[in-house]
Amino acid sequence: MNINKRLRALSRKGFSVRFLLSGVVAAILIPALLFGGWLTLHSADAERTLLERNSGDKAAQVVTDIDDDIAAAKATLIALANSHFLQVNDFQSFHRQCAEVAKQLGGQIVLRDTADGHQIINSVIAWGRPLPENNAQQALEAMNEAIRTGAPSISNVFFGPSLKKFIVNVGIPIESTRYFLAVGIPVHAFADSLQGAALPANWIISLVDSNDTIIARSDRNELTGSKLNNSELATRVLQDGFAIGNNRDGIAYRWVARRSDLTGWLVYVGIPVSELEAPARRALITYSAASSLLFILAMALSFFFGERVSRSFGEMGIDRTPTREEFHILFESAPNGVLVADNDGLIVLANERLERQFGYARGELIGRGVELLVPERFRGGHLSLDRTFGGSSEFRPMGRERELLGRRKDGSEFRIEIGLNPITTTHGNFVMATIVDVTERILAENRLFAAQAERDDLRRNFMRAQEGERLRLARELHDQTGQALTGAMLELKDLELRLKGEERNRARALRKSMEQMGKTLHRVAWELRPASIDELGLTSALANYVSEWGRQYAIEADFLCRDLLLDSIADEKRTAIYRIVQEALTNVAKHAHGATTVSVVVDRSNSTLQLTVEDNGSGMDANASGKRPDGGLGLAGLRERLTLIGGQLEIESSPDAGTTIFARVPVGEQRLIA
Repeated sequence: MNINKRLRALSRKGFSVRFLLSGVVAAILIPALLFGGWLTLHSADAERTLLERNSGDKAAQVVTDIDDDIAAAKATLIALANSHFLQVNDFQSFHRQCAEVAKQLGGQIVLRDTADGHQIINSVIAWGRPLPENNAQQALEAMNEAIRTGAPSISNVFFGPSLKKFIVNVGIPIESTRYFLAVGIPVHAFADSLQGAALPANWIISLVDSNDTIIARSDRNELTGSKLNNSELATRVLQDGFAIGNNRDGIAYRWVARRSDLTGWLVYVGIPVSELEAPARRALITYSAASSLLFILAMALSFFFGERVSRSFGEMGIDRTPTREEFHILFESAPNGVLVADNDGLIVLANERLERQFGYARGELIGRGVELLVPERFRGGHLSLDRTFGGSSEFRPMGRERELLGRRKDGSEFRIEIGLNPITTTHGNFVMATIVDVTERILAENRLFAAQAERDDLRRNFMRAQEGERLRLARELHDQTGQALTGAMLELKDLELRLKGEERNRARALRKSMEQMGKTLHRVAWELRPASIDELGLTSALANYVSEWGRQYAIEADFLCRDLLLDSIADEKRTAIYRIVQEALTNVAKHAHGATTVSVVVDRSNSTLQLTVEDNGSGMDANASGKRPDGGLGLAGLRERLTLIGGQLEIESSPDAGTTIFARVPVGEQRLIA
């Protein structure tokens, strides 16, 4: 049953063209809109996930900044502990030194006697004036902890009576003495770190000590020294990675936390739950409005065009044959030459494009045999081929697999392609031939082939020049820079023997740095062009490279060469094989995550050399175009290098199943080896 009969059957059931068209549009559009809604919600979830990840990153950033501040305070205390004034018990001079440092830090520095905890020096109080006897319990606990462990200590937040501010004590016990040196850091320094996190509006970040006491908060600094309202928040955050809880104003927040390994403090970052839900709510409203508008518009257009189709072609669709005028327009408007021949090979129809192609008037073609358009030397073969197509019931092309020529009226010849289509009518069997002049296409293909050949020659010359430049650079690095560096190290070693004490240590450290620089220079020269590829041969060069690569990346790497004539192939192909192995192993190091073993095998089958590089890493999509997600072009470079020497690249890989690269190189030409 054809489409007209189906339409008539539906019409008898009361379905119009407009109804059918609207139904088809709805059937296509509704699943598409539902899928679009799913994508929209998925995108909103991704935005929420990004916000949650950003909150964790902000917390980690603040932890790092605070740890840096604490580490800087420790370094300052260590420097003061080595002060000459303290070593000779010149407390007045040491007080002056501490006061200057404390002024720069914006805090206070206190020196205590560990025997009774009394203050000896307080940078806030002038020298000679009585020192306060009341000591904060947190400061004494931090001192006792440092004395017990012999390591620096960090107190929780407490109110410093001398500074009249909330502070945190960082202190160290001084070896070989009974003193304890501490610096009191005002909490506004930590508040500055919180402000430096550049949080979005409505986000909250809090710094809490190990006693759940607030040290600083981004929105309300007056809460410093107060306890957290929700004591279970830390447990839930550290256990699940996040927790939902209200702030002091009763607004629901999603909290994440990061603990400082140095201080034991927690940094909380809170995002309003309403802000996390806003992307999904906004996306759903916007998409619902847009999809509804699109659906209404599509249905209106389908109803409108359905009416026009019904009015133009009848209610049941196209139900008439083209008129003679319409057929003439279609036949004459064909972009190629068209003729129709009968079973005897006589032309019965020809269009205007065919006249222009062959230079004949239409009256000179009608009734003549198709062999008129074929060169005389080919007429027998062409005519029998046409009759074969005339007896076929399928369309067949001619002139693609072999050269096919047409003959103009003036005797000139040109390349053509013919499509023969048999036609069966009540008046007999005919063949319609579509003739395409492919002269310009052939010329363009020839120019393209010539350009590609020239491009390949340029690429080969470029690679030769590149290898030559690498060889030159490698020799200069090894022979000139390397020798100069070796001489400098010898002089430095001699100088080291002449020096003593700290100067000798500094000279030794400099010599070791230069030795490491020499190793790096040697490795760079070796990567550019190992000497063994010219001196010992490609087999030794590959074995050395694979072994050195395995040691460098701590991956078990095996090399096996079954080709005893590997060094007899052309220099260009030897260099290409070495670079292919080098690039393949570089890709393993960069992208084969989790790889523990790599094997490189060189084998030969007749005149084809096969190189196999296999790893047991994370694998990849073997159908990828060769580009990595990070933008790398390693596989594309391998294919291009192999193409220039007539080789082929094949990749077998799948996620979590490792990767195997097969490179096949034709090695028919060989050179003599002395």
